[in-house]
Amino acid sequence: MEKILFDLHQLRAFITVIDAGSFSAAARQLNQTQSAISQLILQLEKSLNCQLIDRRTRPVRATLLGHECYKFSIKILAECKQMQNWLHVIESGKLPLLRLGLVDSVVAVAGLQILKYLQPKVDKIHQITGTAPELLTALQAGKLDIIITMINGDVPDSLSLYPLITEKFFAVTPNDWPEQTIEQLCKHHNYIAYSHQTPTGTQTQNWLKWRNLRPNIQFELARADHILSMIASGHGWTLATPMFLANDFSLLSKLNCSQALYPGLTRKVAILCRHGVLENFIPALLTDVKEILDATIYQRMAERWPWMYQEPI
Repeated sequence: MEKILFDLHQLRAFITVIDAGSFSAAARQLNQTQSAISQLILQLEKSLNCQLIDRRTRPVRATLLGHECYKFSIKILAECKQMQNWLHVIESGKLPLLRLGLVDSVVAVAGLQILKYLQPKVDKIHQITGTAPELLTALQAGKLDIIITMINGDVPDSLSLYPLITEKFFAVTPNDWPEQTIEQLCKHHNYIAYSHQTPTGTQTQNWLKWRNLRPNIQFELARADHILSMIASGHGWTLATPMFLANDFSLLSKLNCSQALYPGLTRKVAILCRHGVLENFIPALLTDVKEILDATIYQRMAERWPWMYQEPI
């Protein structure tokens, strides 16, 4: 790598001369002598082996190469200032910025609690919501720092994965239906499906197909709370997890999950980041998000269906 022969003082002087229109005005702004400013500019031009300022004009103007140097100089000083602020915030015990992606179902049931938890730990939080494939693509492209999402396939080698929870699926029916097997439900009742455009919708519908179970799908809906409302009103049944059920706690008394109907289907929720990005921050986040989910979701589920958490999730 070639040695860099100029410094930030020279770039700052150059920018100020161009903005102020003269060496004397720049000197006053920077609280230096005009001679000192002139020397800084000459040293910069010598280092870059080109003329940056047309001194024949009043006010002085940047040459063609000077215009290009000016644009780069602005960016360089801005990056340096950002680095300085970043390090200062880290030193104070906070992350300067966290670009966080939360899958839809996590946002619906615990999004606000997670943001409140992060508030004292992060100076600025940019949070987006999306499907698992959308968040994974954004993370790989460097548009997000961390995502909390469902994992239904292989994770790219460029990413680090931290398992959060494994959720069981249960057959969810109206509370006044008699207990039935999966086969009976598929034969006699409409299945209310989650959108097949989502990993959860694809996973559950494929699970049924692989077992040669083909219920009549009268409704395919995109929102968990809508599906739960339809079931509570007696319009069908579905396969769902505790996080899915937590979209509307007010409906739990009208729904039933029977232990006998447990279909042996699970989904994994994890925290992902790119290798080397915020990896020191994640272990504590992992522990605390687990506690948030337990307090927000699983304690309520255990109150309604005590058998549901006889085995650790």
